[in-house]
Amino acid sequence: MLSRDSIHSTAQFSAPSPTTTSGGLSRLSGTAQDKLARDYFASQIHSLGATRYFINNTGSQFALFDFSASMPSVPPIAMGSHLDSVETGGRFDGPLGVLGALEVVRSLKEQGVRTFAPIVVINWTNEEGARFFPPLGSSVVYAGQSSVSAAQESKANDGSGGTLGEALRGIGYVGDGPNTFEEFPISAHFEIHVEQARTLEKAGKSVGWVTGWQGISVFEMVFRGEDGHANTYAMDEVHRRDSLVGASKVIVEIERLALSNNGITTVTGIRSGPVGSCNIQSWTKITFCLMHQESSKLFAIGEEMKARALAQAKLGGLEMEVERVMHLEPGEFWPEAVDCVKRACGDRGMAAKTLTAHDSTMTTLVCPTAMVFARGKEGISHCAQEWTSKEDCAESAEVLGKAVLNYDEVLRKKYEA
Repeated sequence: MLSRDSIHSTAQFSAPSPTTTSGGLSRLSGTAQDKLARDYFASQIHSLGATRYFINNTGSQFALFDFSASMPSVPPIAMGSHLDSVETGGRFDGPLGVLGALEVVRSLKEQGVRTFAPIVVINWTNEEGARFFPPLGSSVVYAGQSSVSAAQESKANDGSGGTLGEALRGIGYVGDGPNTFEEFPISAHFEIHVEQARTLEKAGKSVGWVTGWQGISVFEMVFRGEDGHANTYAMDEVHRRDSLVGASKVIVEIERLALSNNGITTVTGIRSGPVGSCNIQSWTKITFCLMHQESSKLFAIGEEMKARALAQAKLGGLEMEVERVMHLEPGEFWPEAVDCVKRACGDRGMAAKTLTAHDSTMTTLVCPTAMVFARGKEGISHCAQEWTSKEDCAESAEVLGKAVLNYDEVLRKKYEA
């Protein structure tokens, strides 16, 4: 059974803010609150008797448990998620996956279960990308899609110039453990996550097996105009080149385009300058994500969006730069791993898709991967009102444990064949 207290007790490691006061979670990667949560994780895995514990160069924590009485060369089955949150987060997104995995280990120990493969529990670093871009900061390195140096040099989203590596060193969480699948292979990866949609809730199901995910592209656009006096330049003069006005028109156009193509978009960041009380904004940077279930549609909307933005910039006498800084193709999780979750859910569950990225969307590039969904209240997420009941949390942890044991049996048959 997943201890409800572990979710709520670790929620105390949250920065003072209205979100925390309202019962949410504000625990950005590399902060003092992140350190406290990591320290808690370390204390728990040591009390559970981890065979091996290490921290890698991107700050992820790995705890290995050897329940096996067989071949020591079999790579472990992983259970992983993240303890960091967005600035205005909820208590369940991320922590449910890590704390649920710890409960599975505790249950296996209490019941004296012997497995064919060892088990590893992972707290992945900077999954959210809320303080440092890009998200999936460590799992993307593990999957061979980025490098340790690139992850450590990830820049702060607030423009302060700080990096993820500096923040992790500041809290004492840069280790020398293996960073990639090649250095530390796993047999499979399983993750619990609150659904963040209403598929399960509408069907009256408490848990689900996740079949795949929709595509995601993240773009950065920079508009450059000209410095000038906001109070004295006539609004109809040619030399009033206001980058913020141009960017705002593009933002509206992006939303219209996504809606008309059954896609989803959100502008997630706006920065402009120079700062002052009477300065025309000569530069503006916007960051936005674009999502779609179909790869071709995702690409087409992205191209059309760039064309419309360029046209709008020209109308305003602006220069424009655009870069796609992150891209995740729509995809499906491994059928053999998904089947293990499906069998663990039984009649209590149903199939669903995730609408966003997770560390599992990286591990699936290198090994069999599947996710367990826990029912979320009204699909609310990334805010203090995010909620999953005690019973549904416990049931998702039970499903996770059974799915891991199901896959352990798959491995046993594969190796003994």
